[in-house]
Amino acid sequence: STMAVNVTLVVGITLWYAFNVGYNVYNKKLSNALDYPMLIALTSLGVGILYFAPLWALGLRKAPKLTPEDIKACTVLSMLHTVGHVGAVVAMSAGAVSFTHIIKALEPMFSVIFGILINGTSDPLKVNIWLVPIILGVGWSAVGSKIMAGQDILADINMTAFGGAMTSNVAFALRGLLSKKVKAESKSENLTSSNLYSVLTLISFFLFLPFALVLEGNKLSAAWPPVENLEEIPEKILGVPVFSSSALNYGYELVIYTGFFYYMYNEMAYLVLGEVTATAQAVANTVKRVVILLATVAFLGESMDVHKAAGAAVAIGATMMYSIAKTKK
Repeated sequence: STMAVNVTLVVGITLWYAFNVGYNVYNKKLSNALDYPMLIALTSLGVGILYFAPLWALGLRKAPKLTPEDIKACTVLSMLHTVGHVGAVVAMSAGAVSFTHIIKALEPMFSVIFGILINGTSDPLKVNIWLVPIILGVGWSAVGSKIMAGQDILADINMTAFGGAMTSNVAFALRGLLSKKVKAESKSENLTSSNLYSVLTLISFFLFLPFALVLEGNKLSAAWPPVENLEEIPEKILGVPVFSSSALNYGYELVIYTGFFYYMYNEMAYLVLGEVTATAQAVANTVKRVVILLATVAFLGESMDVHKAAGAAVAIGATMMYSIAKTKK
């Protein structure tokens, strides 16, 4: 069974990273074309419903039957999920993406702190000490070249981006820990890791709907159709052909793909969370940022330099050491 768990983990993490790269690339294109971060965050949640609702309705996936306790617990998780998602979106749209990734790389640290506060447990120091080089490596790959060029990286820091990314860290670290707890203590039928994420998506969408509409609804309806930045339609994105020929349809297509990749990468992250501890999942989430950095080099034509490579190597090496220390403890 250890073998089966390892296969689930490897496939889960691989797909999680792949879908995440897709989400980042499409979301970047969408955010560059449309200045509606809240509505984009909302549609990313909404598109997921179009994926799992038919699966439940057709019986292709057993729908969960939630107990009243679990509905309450899932509502709390959904609030954390919404806050975490919106915080990250705000940070990405307000500041440099690389800066957001550095702050978000601190997530395992929050996971350890909340683990101690909530569960009263923590891995031994010889395991957690490896979080330091992981976080430093990710940070260095994001800003090392700027530091060495003598640029003031603090100039990149805007408080909105910092606040959004930190809020997101706290929310996601709590979401990871409490999701484990809810799943362990649940009395509901069919509450698998995948279904737990589906339930969170459903509740989050309706929680966030009024906020997004109040914040950006009028602005969008006044600007409708918002096609001025969608006129240039590429033939392919990430090797996937673009079907639309009109600007508005291209906008819809970006929304659908962004939402699909967003949903799928999170569902994979929840599958992984089902197999490992919350801190280990937070580590996988941090290393994912290095993979995204490398993917943006490959697909978005961003430059690769020795600092990005060195930071990535340190982070990935330290993650391997973390995993080894964790299995030995």
